[in-house]
Parts: sequence; structure tokens; C-alpha cells
Amino acid sequence: MTEDNQREQAQKLLKKYLKGECNPEEERIVTKWFLSFDDVPTLPKEEREEVLGRSKNALLSKFEADITPVIPIRKIFTLKRMAIAASILFILTTTVFFLKNKATSTAPQLAAITADTSGMFKNDILPGERFAKLSSESGETQLLGKKNQAESKTPTELKGKLTLEVPLAGTYSIVLSDGTTVWLNAASKLEYPDQFAGDERRVKLTGEAFFQVAKDASKPFRIEVESSVIEVLGTSFNVNAYQKEVNTSLVEGKVKIMSQGREAYLSPGNEAIISSDKIHVQPADIQKNTAWQRGELLLDGSSFKEIINQISRWYNVDFVNVEEMALDNRFSGTLSRESRLSEVLKILSYTTNRKFEIDGRHIFIR
Repeated sequence: MTEDNQREQAQKLLKKYLKGECNPEEERIVTKWFLSFDDVPTLPKEEREEVLGRSKNALLSKFEADITPVIPIRKIFTLKRMAIAASILFILTTTVFFLKNKATSTAPQLAAITADTSGMFKNDILPGERFAKLSSESGETQLLGKKNQAESKTPTELKGKLTLEVPLAGTYSIVLSDGTTVWLNAASKLEYPDQFAGDERRVKLTGEAFFQVAKDASKPFRIEVESSVIEVLGTSFNVNAYQKEVNTSLVEGKVKIMSQGREAYLSPGNEAIISSDKIHVQPADIQKNTAWQRGELLLDGSSFKEIINQISRWYNVDFVNVEEMALDNRFSGTLSRESRLSEVLKILSYTTNRKFEIDGRHIFIR
């Protein structure tokens, strides 16, 4: 049955309901239908509460407020019927409107839950994908993803201070106005202007990003991260700021780290670990630290804690019974970030000699 046919059938039933001509079964259907709109799954939770719940309660309150003790009981029932019917019709219209107008502007389901084809798990989960939300100070937003935009420059219609947010199970890259390319990992955020002005190029990072900075000796590129500032002229490097301890790995060029009155310089192949009281410089495993940007899950030298953190962010899952594992054990191997979660867990099960069970978005360790 088409959407229009469904709406036509609903209207016919509601007309019968208003006239009091419904049989008990039809009355039950209308009542159940009315109450079920609190749980309409087609809209995000916040929009359901605002659009469906509020409209229903407001309409009922309005109709009931018009009822006075002098109105006959039969009339009261008729008005209540009208309230319910009007609410349902309003909800139907509003839901259709939202679905038609939000279809191209709502976030895709990243790392979607899907059927398991191996017979080993209750369900499987697809890998994350390219997606980000770009917003301006004025409240304008634009959703960016592989379906509606390729690797691109900042959309010209958004001006001023901008914020690019990549959710769990997402990744995205953008070219800034000076030609600098930034790759953002899952659960990361970048704040930057649509055009750099003054004698510096300054951005703010939360999460993890790989920068390929365009050279401009007259305007140093500065990244605010936690309580530190990373300054460069033209270089490629990775910044991991998921935790309070910030890790900066330099691929090429030169980087200056400034944190709480301390300074340190990085040369290619080294990393700076910035904590609350010091900046520690040491040789870096560049391949491992930048694997995510190449679309890989590189396990070489990673602890179990590091691995499950990567998996949790990329597949939007959480691990249960983690405390039973030796979190500092080291692992090796390489997996594609295009793999389904089941494929990743099979490899992890083999290397740890433990069983992993997928149940929705929970991973149970046995």
C-alpha cells in the first residue's frame, strides 16, 4: 500500500471514529495508534518529543480546556474524539513533512547494525564512513558525506568561525582557505575561520587529525589542543588528543610545541607526548600513528586498550568485561578499516585466545 493510500485509509477510519461509528476493534486501533506516536521511529528522539508529543498534548489540552461542566457528556466524548483525531491527522501530516524535507539533511546511519553472515554472532556492524557536520556561529549547518560531497573546500555559503564535527564511526577531510588539508578521525572536532586573517593561521582541535599544512612563512599555522599550542610553517603531522595526554607525531617538516611555558621542537620521525607537567620527545612509530588516515587498523605494538579504543570509535560500540583482559599486552597485524566488525573480532579472538560476542552495539568478552 502506498503512502497516499495509507493516509486515505487512516482518514476514513478517523471519520468513523469522530461519528462514533467505529466498532470496538476499530476504536482499539485508533486509541493504540494515538498512543503509539510517542514511539515513532522515523525521526530522531528529540524531534519525536518536540513534534509528536508536544503537538498531541497541546491539541488535547486545547480541546479539553474548551469543555465546561454544562456541556453534555455525549458532547464531551465527541470533543475528545475530535482531539484525538485532530492530533493523529496533525501528526501524520507533520511526520510526512519531516520525512520529505529531512531526507537529504539528516545524518546517515554510520556503522549500521546488519545481519551476521558467519553464524558466529547475533549481528554484525558495518565499518564507519565519511561524514561530518559543518556549522557556523550563526547556527547554519551543512552535512557533508560521500553521498553529497567529495573532498572539498569549505562551502562558500558558510562564513565566519566554523566548526567541523566528525561523529563516532565517521571520518572526513577538508581543505582550508590557505590550502591546508586536514583529515579528521572519528569523534573529532575542528574549529577554524572560513578565511585566515592577521599574521597567523589558527585552528582548534579536539580528538585526532592529520595535517598537511600549506607553506606560508609569513603566517605560522597554530593548532590549539588542550592547554597546548602546536606551531608549524609547512609540514605533515598527526595530532592525537583523545586523552588529556596529547601525542604529536611528525612526518616531515618542523614543529614547535608550546605548553604551559615549556617549549620543544620536533624533527621528522619523532613524537611529542604532552602531559600536564612536561613535554616528552621520543622516536615515533609513524606508520602506526598515521594508519587510520590510510584506512588501516595497525595493531603493531598496540596494547589491548589502544585496540579496543580504536574499534569503539570506528564501529561505535562498547566493550563489556574489559577488566578481565590484560590491557598492556602487545599485538601485531594490520586490518582494513573497511572490514566488518565480525572480521576484526575474529582476528582479535585468534590473537587473544578469547571469545568476543556482538549483541547490538555491545561487545562481550568471554
